[in-house]
Amino acid sequence: MSDRPGGLESGADLVAGELRGYRQFELRGDGLYPVVHSECGPWDGGLEVARCATGAEHAAPAAGCACGLYGWYLPGSATVALGPASAVVSVQGRCILGDRGFRAAKGRIEAVALPASVRWNPRAVRRTRQMLAARYPKTEVYSSTRQMLKDFRPQDVSGLGIHPPPDRSRALRTAVIVLWAAVLLPTYGLAALHGAPPAAVVASWWPLMVLLAVGWQAGLVWLFTRLLSLQSGNPAGGGPRGP
Repeated sequence: MSDRPGGLESGADLVAGELRGYRQFELRGDGLYPVVHSECGPWDGGLEVARCATGAEHAAPAAGCACGLYGWYLPGSATVALGPASAVVSVQGRCILGDRGFRAAKGRIEAVALPASVRWNPRAVRRTRQMLAARYPKTEVYSSTRQMLKDFRPQDVSGLGIHPPPDRSRALRTAVIVLWAAVLLPTYGLAALHGAPPAAVVASWWPLMVLLAVGWQAGLVWLFTRLLSLQSGNPAGGGPRGP
């Protein structure tokens, strides 16, 4: 169990049954690869067994190492990146439990949502679904991450003595949308007007408009960085993530 509040593990626990978590995979033509340590290959279509990516000869997960199959208890922090495929996993066996997530010995992929880059291409959707059906026959495939998360809700882990910190990803996403709309919509509205008034406004206020544009871009970068930081590091402590 991890030390609270630092999230640094002191040993592994044997979890009875299965523990649900959320994570992302790199979708390739032959399977679902871990975003970190993709050299380990795609996850097995049945039960994936963890192994130490550094080649160390110890059972994974191990205290003091970053090995193990990782996942987050809450979906928001685990599905913030736009490129990878968001997924729901169930793990079992030896687990190192942290405040926000875990590293486990064995796991399977319950469900996966197609990333936006695939959903926009009908041919890619058909090809990807065929591959997933062949490689992961027991995994449910969704076109919508939101629908997947509605069908696979987080488990209550308070019985394990774990109380995950509040998920701030939704508030940050909302802030990104509000900041984007607050600047772009008035800008497009001003550009749509023709004649002398819009030109006069730009000529009179261009230093302020430049300052606002720079601040707007800096704000978006900061918000995106905060979003991605929610998924950085190891959810159960112990340094960089495992597979």
